[in-house]
Amino acid sequence: MLSSRLLLSILVCTSTLAAADAAAAPALGARKLDPAKPLPAGVKAKGTQVREAWTWTNPDGAPGYLVLSVTSNARTVSRQLYAQVYGGKQPRELRLVKDGLSNCKLDLVANFLAGSVSIDDIDGDGTPEIAFAYDVVCSATADPVPRKLIILEGGAKYALRGRGMGKDPDDKVIGGEYKADAFKGAEAIGTWAEARWKELLAHEPTVFE
Repeated sequence: MLSSRLLLSILVCTSTLAAADAAAAPALGARKLDPAKPLPAGVKAKGTQVREAWTWTNPDGAPGYLVLSVTSNARTVSRQLYAQVYGGKQPRELRLVKDGLSNCKLDLVANFLAGSVSIDDIDGDGTPEIAFAYDVVCSATADPVPRKLIILEGGAKYALRGRGMGKDPDDKVIGGEYKADAFKGAEAIGTWAEARWKELLAHEPTVFE
């Protein structure tokens, strides 16, 4: 079981982030698209299977898009993750983040974290911050899974890198720690990212199928 202090921290972070999301939603109008349907014209997934797709309205009135997709190979037990940001009235790819593992001989975990996407103008500067998290590891142990939280803002990229939660052989909760990039000049984003990390600790990783 989680300690009362950690549980309280997660509950507080959840409430804070929910309030922030509710306040920011009307400005960007971010909404989730049906990943089973064709993507908008000009938007193409890098991976063979779309996990999530989002759209919103940028301050200049042009639409923005986030596409999270994967390419899997069951024979070699491999999976590549792709996160793409599109923008413009005639959409073009602005950012690409990719990660993954190949030829895993153990248990492969390589998935975007469900519920981790956030599209907000956190610092109020008119440029949306696009955030998502994913887990990637090839391991046969029960150790907490390595996790990354990525935040994209225009041409900038920030990340928190650490581990999810787990338990040791004595049933003691372990993991949850992280190292953050230097958010120099973007302290508001850094504060938000640390709170977001704590909130996402409640999510369990999904093993490669």
